[in-house]
Amino acid sequence: MEPPVSYPQSDSYQGRKIYGKKSGCAKFSCVGVIGAIVILVIIGVAGYYFALPALMPNSLSGSFLNMVIVPTKDGKEKMWILTDGSFNFIQTTKSPGRTSTGRECYFCKTWTYIVDPEDQKVMKKTKTPYEDIITQIDMIYHNDQVWMITREYGENEPRVEAYNSETGEKEMDTKDFISKFPDLSEGLTEVHYAKDDNALRMKTRDGREKLYSFENSKLYKDFSELNKQRDKDSTPVSIPILNSEDNSSSPRKKLIIASGPRTMVMNNKSSLDHFSRDEEDLEKMYKIKINHPSEKVYLEGILYYEDSDCAIIIYLDKLGKKCNRLMACVDLKTGKELWTIQPDEMFDEMKIDEEDDTFSSLFFTKANIDVKRSGNLVVLQLKNEGIMGFDYKTGKKLFEMDI
Repeated sequence: MEPPVSYPQSDSYQGRKIYGKKSGCAKFSCVGVIGAIVILVIIGVAGYYFALPALMPNSLSGSFLNMVIVPTKDGKEKMWILTDGSFNFIQTTKSPGRTSTGRECYFCKTWTYIVDPEDQKVMKKTKTPYEDIITQIDMIYHNDQVWMITREYGENEPRVEAYNSETGEKEMDTKDFISKFPDLSEGLTEVHYAKDDNALRMKTRDGREKLYSFENSKLYKDFSELNKQRDKDSTPVSIPILNSEDNSSSPRKKLIIASGPRTMVMNNKSSLDHFSRDEEDLEKMYKIKINHPSEKVYLEGILYYEDSDCAIIIYLDKLGKKCNRLMACVDLKTGKELWTIQPDEMFDEMKIDEEDDTFSSLFFTKANIDVKRSGNLVVLQLKNEGIMGFDYKTGKKLFEMDI
């Protein structure tokens, strides 16, 4: 046996005694420890993304993406909630003369949950695998089906899919949708849901651009062709509009109700946001009547939801770098507010504090908010945070789900 090798006494690692041969054993031990740590991390991640969801089938996991309210045959509502169950991370790649940083994902997938809003119980859970990062998926309830429109990104092809709203079973995939229209036969390269027009904007592999309208389930060449079809509709309608006071850039907005032939009202909707024309001229030229249900001012108000019954507006309590949001529901038949939700009843992340965080400003946060309603259920959703449910008639908070 060889004598021990020693070094001068020191507090450093090199100053400690090492017995045995002066070989690479210490180095290999470090590699072994690092390897073990890596394996444990992999096992932990795999457990979180595979084992945990299997062991807890009635709990929601993943980052909140979207939701839709679905009416049931018994007159109640169900919620379809979509989450991103992928393992997302930021990766930096270095090469000679270049460094790139980007978002990556492993185990790319979504979870679709069908949930009973009364007790937040999961009734059905479905996993959908993806090839790459999931950027945006729109959900639309249409003709007793839940449609999911997946935006293309990286290895993810654009998707148009529809599910039975009662059973949750898939009834149409992208190939089925394409097969209905010869102009889409070469396949899709892009798909985007245009909420204001309730239509899909699509690009095909052979260079076409098409529109699919949910109003009549038909395909159109462009918005011009779609609008020509809409111009034939003279059905009387009444729609709420937030009109800027005095001028188009004013943060002071008031609710007006524009009534008239559908084609006239819809074609002039954008100009009605800040019209300056005399109301008598509007009625004479376009047959549009303007009703002012209230003189209330909604600071930086945004109309997040509207139907034939109500308008739901989210607005600020004051202007400045620190302010709160409120949510009001207006009955369009009477013009009166049914209820107003105060800031302390909504998500803390909806508060604006630019002094603390620039990205909490109105500009950066307004696109992350959405409001949906069906029957007696109103749902406020905040991207990457979750959803809140309110009673339509009273505004009473029914539940909150942090996702």
